[in-house]
Amino acid sequence: MAPGSREWTVLGLMSGTSMDGVDACLAHIELSEDHFAFDLLDGTTVPFRSEVRRAISHALSEKADDVAALHFRLGEVYARVAEKFLRGRKVDLVGCHGQTLAHVDGSHTLQVGSTAYLARQLNVPVASNFREADVAAGGNGAPLMPFLDWLLAKSRPKPAVMVNIGGVANIAAVAPGAAREAVIGFDTGPGMGLIDEGAGLLFGAPYDEDARHSNGGTVSEELLTELMSHPFIQRPPPKSTGRDEFGVQLVKEIKSRFPLPPSDLLRSLVRFTGRSIAVNIRQSVEFHDEVDTLIVSGGGVHHPLVMSDLQAELPGMEVVTSRELGVDPDLKEALLIAVLAVAQVEGVSGNMPGVTGAREQVVLGQLAPAQGAS
Repeated sequence: MAPGSREWTVLGLMSGTSMDGVDACLAHIELSEDHFAFDLLDGTTVPFRSEVRRAISHALSEKADDVAALHFRLGEVYARVAEKFLRGRKVDLVGCHGQTLAHVDGSHTLQVGSTAYLARQLNVPVASNFREADVAAGGNGAPLMPFLDWLLAKSRPKPAVMVNIGGVANIAAVAPGAAREAVIGFDTGPGMGLIDEGAGLLFGAPYDEDARHSNGGTVSEELLTELMSHPFIQRPPPKSTGRDEFGVQLVKEIKSRFPLPPSDLLRSLVRFTGRSIAVNIRQSVEFHDEVDTLIVSGGGVHHPLVMSDLQAELPGMEVVTSRELGVDPDLKEALLIAVLAVAQVEGVSGNMPGVTGAREQVVLGQLAPAQGAS
């Protein structure tokens, strides 16, 4: 432990734009302005029940009462996940991202999931609402992952590019010894969310497990060219996105306009994820020719075609997972939320102005005090 630093035992909870469940991790974390250390002790993913996932999808486009009801329902879900995962193990702090229902760069962002249940059930303080302060400081509020990527990679002897493929994909490029303001990071476009929507609309499946539905398909270069012309892909950073741009409406549009076999449509969506990541790296990471390794985390690591497409699109890089950095690729987002929770209570700014476009560094999140049940 570094002199003067405190080791926190933290539970991190993350449910992302993939809307498939809650990632939970338990970690020991030390964090100050000039020190970071962690020990990832345990982790799990708890899938949402089908009715919860339907409620999230419904609330994305429905009235305020539905959003408010989901806010409290998810609070109960998070509390149940936390209690079952911890099995009586004590923590000092909880970080909870909540479920994003709305996000527009530089304008507004909304994550739901009442933390009152967590603070009461666990009787520990809960940090949440990590995006709002960055938006108030003139930033996009996203992506958040480059903060953890910077902490993990700045001491590496070679430049690194990390990509997290959740519902959307985001990258962070970190040169050796990089200062916070020198980190390059942004959302590149679709991740697994668009592929999941395609699997649902075209095959009635919740996701394309092990490339089961896309593996027999052929990439349509005509469709891929049109997808790659999407304004977001060509837009320079800072930028972030979500299912409003890369979701079910886009799948419906291409299905109506391109009379292709379902497997070809889905295969083209898979390639779109890989190519959009690669193109954004080449366009916006000035030292990409010096990078020999692409470090991948998130649900995308389990899709064999996503991983092979990345390798095909970036032949000069070895594609590996975040285990290269000592982090389970399935738990990296939950670890990020745990780290942001510690940053909140330690008063360490967690945003990356060069990534989000914020005017200044700010401490992210709000803290709900422990509320022991009486």
